[in-house]
Amino acid sequence: MVRNVVPFAAALLLVTSTSTALACSCGPPNPKRVEARVELLFEGRVVDQRSGVDIAGKPAAVIRIKVDRMVRGHKPASGIITLFSAPHPAACGVDYRQGFVGRFGANMHTGGLYTSSCTQFNLNLDRYRR
Repeated sequence: MVRNVVPFAAALLLVTSTSTALACSCGPPNPKRVEARVELLFEGRVVDQRSGVDIAGKPAAVIRIKVDRMVRGHKPASGIITLFSAPHPAACGVDYRQGFVGRFGANMHTGGLYTSSCTQFNLNLDRYRR
């Protein structure tokens, strides 16, 4: 009986002692679902992305985007929107290179605009404007 309990207890200890893993489970976003899911929808160009902290003080990717056209929501007076995202793609974070032009979706959360790979369009508008 004791021989059966020891391996079970060891396996239980191993499973419960591991740290939680970051996982993004939304899969490739469907543009129609993204449009329905986001509060703010716009087209623009990434002017800056860097590591930083969000409004709540948590590590985040800070993405500044010059807005060309608002699809849903109001364009800010400065024409620049700052989005926050998870700092790593494994946590559904987004990583844009400077100069990327595309359509962006975001939702308001804890006083800031947040985006994730679940609310993004994999669309580079430069390809379609030529």
